[in-house]
Amino acid sequence: MHRFWLERGAKALGVCEAKHAANYTHMKLTPARPIINKLIKEKVFVEIEGELADGSTKTLIIHRDNMHLLQQAADGEILAKRTTFLSPFDSLWWAQGRDIQFWNFEQTLEAYKPAPIRKWGYFCLPILHNDRLIGRFDPKLERKKGALRLKNLHLEPDVVVTDEMVADVSETMRDFLKFHEATDVVIEDSTAPDFAKQLQAAL
Repeated sequence: MHRFWLERGAKALGVCEAKHAANYTHMKLTPARPIINKLIKEKVFVEIEGELADGSTKTLIIHRDNMHLLQQAADGEILAKRTTFLSPFDSLWWAQGRDIQFWNFEQTLEAYKPAPIRKWGYFCLPILHNDRLIGRFDPKLERKKGALRLKNLHLEPDVVVTDEMVADVSETMRDFLKFHEATDVVIEDSTAPDFAKQLQAAL
């Protein structure tokens, strides 16, 4: 049964560290390690050299059933062309440390921290734009007023704001508003004031 779930974890993650297959399925590493080693030996998990967000290389794994997807991505046949907002509970975060390794983006749910020590906000939603996690915002819905307040809007330090990015994020924000039956957005605070102004204007 452990083997089944480790394979499921590796398939879902695509490319990852071997231990991430256990993280993804909430399995303890001690019983998982010998099974992972066996899966590598049997070439069910294929070892590859991958470049991480900081430019370093590391031995990663991919499930053999996903090798064709890796080749398609390498050939440019699979392109990341979507902008969306992610939940703090999204399965993308289940593998510990993968957010830093792959995207140089530290995902932290701060809802359980006292307000004075929060860095990002109560329930920040990461912003995925194409193949990058570009920032996050802390939303608060005022249902009676039909207003969505962004308590904080952050961009990652090295993100360059483009017209395309503003257009894509604003379109996604309009969908977000529609889903929550809100008609107005108020950006209360932002570490990227120029982006906040452009986004507000586009909405």
